[in-house]
Amino acid sequence: MFTIERMSPAGWTAEIECKTEFRAFLNARTKCMATGQVYRVITGDGDVACVITLEECRRQFQAR
Repeated sequence: MFTIERMSPAGWTAEIECKTEFRAFLNARTKCMATGQVYRVITGDGDVACVITLEECRRQFQAR
């Protein structure tokens, strides 16, 4: 399982669990684009698979 966490003033807050890393990445990227907040994907072992920021999403979509 992979967990999507959102950065909040109190620290990282778990939001959703997904079965695959790809699904978790897509959900985290979608949430980041919608809210503008920082998200990350955590593996079942507790390792950080990726951190997703709004600037990175905009760069990927060539948006300004």
